[in-house]
Amino acid sequence: MIHSAVRQGLFLFIVSTIATTPILAATTTPPPSHVQRCEQPHKKSTLSPAAIRNTLHAHQEWLEQRDSPGHKRADFCGADLRQAALEGANLERARMEGVNLRQANLRQSILTQASLAGADLTKANLEDSNLVGADLRHAKLTHANLLRVIGDEAALYNAALSGAQLHDSIFERAHFEGADLSSADFTNATLVDSYLYGANLQGAVLTGADLMGADLRRTDMSKATMFQTNLQGALLDGARLNHARMMEADLESAYLDDTDLRHADLRDAILRGADLRHANLEGTRLALADLEGANLEGARLIKASLQSSKLRMVILYKALIDQADFRDTNLHHAVMIGTHGADAVFTKAALHEIYAPKASLPRAQFNEATLDSANLVAADLSDANFNHANLTHANLQEAKLNGASFNGADLSGARLDAADIRQTNFYGANLSSTTGLTQAQLDTACVDNQTLLPAELSRPTPCAVTKKKSAGR
Repeated sequence: MIHSAVRQGLFLFIVSTIATTPILAATTTPPPSHVQRCEQPHKKSTLSPAAIRNTLHAHQEWLEQRDSPGHKRADFCGADLRQAALEGANLERARMEGVNLRQANLRQSILTQASLAGADLTKANLEDSNLVGADLRHAKLTHANLLRVIGDEAALYNAALSGAQLHDSIFERAHFEGADLSSADFTNATLVDSYLYGANLQGAVLTGADLMGADLRRTDMSKATMFQTNLQGALLDGARLNHARMMEADLESAYLDDTDLRHADLRDAILRGADLRHANLEGTRLALADLEGANLEGARLIKASLQSSKLRMVILYKALIDQADFRDTNLHHAVMIGTHGADAVFTKAALHEIYAPKASLPRAQFNEATLDSANLVAADLSDANFNHANLTHANLQEAKLNGASFNGADLSGARLDAADIRQTNFYGANLSSTTGLTQAQLDTACVDNQTLLPAELSRPTPCAVTKKKSAGR
């Protein structure tokens, strides 16, 4: 009974508390907006030149005596200032959200930390202006003149700068995420450590620009021009660079994981130590490029041109290099485990000490190439051409060499244990000091009177060598 009375009393107390407590409204105070909204005192109204001068004068006093009462910060929010003459104006920290400045003359103006979010600066002249720390989110700067502008740490998220002129401008650590920079001209601009994630740079000109350490992930830079552009250490993962013109660009230690570089022109480019894992380089021009130490694991290099390029210590693990052209290329110490390269061309290439076990390179061309001490264990080299190649001390154990041609090749000290040499052409080849070669193997191969054989093996019966079609490269 006592417990029942206590429970009843507690229930009556809760009911009375609820009855006397005012019920809060369902709506709650919205969180403060990250974009400061202006009151738009001049919304869509056109200001006279006199009114503009008075506002600028008052703003100058506010800048000089900001802590003193009675001074007013310039507020052009929502005003119509199209074609306004504001050359040399000091608009530092001015409130100009949503202002219409189409074709306005703002040459040599000071707009440091100005609030220009959503402003329309289409075809405006901002030459030699100062935009350091300015807020230009969602602003329209299409075809604007931004020559030699300084905009360090400016916020240009989702801004429209299509066709804008930014020659010799400086935008270090600026934010261009999601911005439309298509066909914009950044010739000789400085964008060091800038943020351009997801920006549209299609057809943009970045010749001589400095983008060292810039974040260009997921950007669209297709058909962009980047002659001698500095992209050292830049983040380009997932970027679209197909058909981009990047001759002599510097991409040392850049990150290009899963980047689309199809048919890009990277002749004479520097890609030392670059991360190109799973990048698509199909049809890419890389002649004379420096890729020493680059990681091309799983990359797609089908029909890529790499003539005379530097690929020393490059990683081509499971890369696709079908019909790629490596003529005169330096691949010393390259890692080619599981590389697939049907019909690839390595004519006169330097392949010293490559590590390519289980590589699949059928019909590849190694004529006059240097493969001394190469590891080609269990590699598929069927129908490949090694005419006059240097394979001294190469390891060809269990390799598929059936139908291959080693005419005049030097295989001194090479290992041929369990290698498949059926119908393999060894005319004029040096096999005198090979190891692991058995009589049973040799009897399936093709040799002539000029072939040098190990002393313990007998010259087999001559066979008919099928004349293979020339690769033409």
